[in-house]
Amino acid sequence: MDTEYVEYTGAASARHAQTLLYREHHVLAYRAGRLSERIVLYTCPNGSPFARKKVTYVDPQVPDFFFDDAATGMQEGIQPQGGERTVFFRANRMESAKSAPLPHVAALVADTGFDDFIRAHWSALMGGSEVPLHFLVPSRLQAMSFEVQYLHSDVVDGEPAEVFRLKLTGLLGFFLPGIDVTYDRAQQVLVRFDGISDVRDASGDNLQANIVFHLRDRRPSTAQTFATAEQASIAPCH
Repeated sequence: MDTEYVEYTGAASARHAQTLLYREHHVLAYRAGRLSERIVLYTCPNGSPFARKKVTYVDPQVPDFFFDDAATGMQEGIQPQGGERTVFFRANRMESAKSAPLPHVAALVADTGFDDFIRAHWSALMGGSEVPLHFLVPSRLQAMSFEVQYLHSDVVDGEPAEVFRLKLTGLLGFFLPGIDVTYDRAQQVLVRFDGISDVRDASGDNLQANIVFHLRDRRPSTAQTFATAEQASIAPCH
């Protein structure tokens, strides 16, 4: 089966500032035209890798994934275990990992599976519907009730784009900020992310980041590039 590869890079800056926090280098593998695997290599401002995520799309909206941050020792993800799937989380190297069965709830979405969720509900969102989902929060070992709504049109790199907001439902939604995601209108791919990042600070709190993915940076890639990203050593930034 032929495999095609695509790669692109996003730059994460502090919200409301231009300070570069880190970069995300994504390498995607498509088999028979379907997204099969993804490697995300997180790099320090000087270019050295400090974290990695591997995603396997056993389910387009609920993929298996393993995120490993060498800077904090934090690890999280979904993994197969004994014929079932398990969500796990480790806050740092000093603590043991905790795990639980993957929740069996309707409209479950995990990690980068959100991209597929947006595309699957594009028409409903653009029509003004607020679409509910249960988004997996590995640190809590549970899925929380969210909803996605369309906000407005925008222009990114000269191309029409659409902005959506992911927010908690209920009382918590009034107190916690949402995550705003911007997708290119024609290709329906993520071009900007503004909200809670995968990456955490030394205190264990998720960074608030604005991440920009320029369409012009998307390009064909190779199996070698995928393997290099998958095998690269990761270490804390200096």
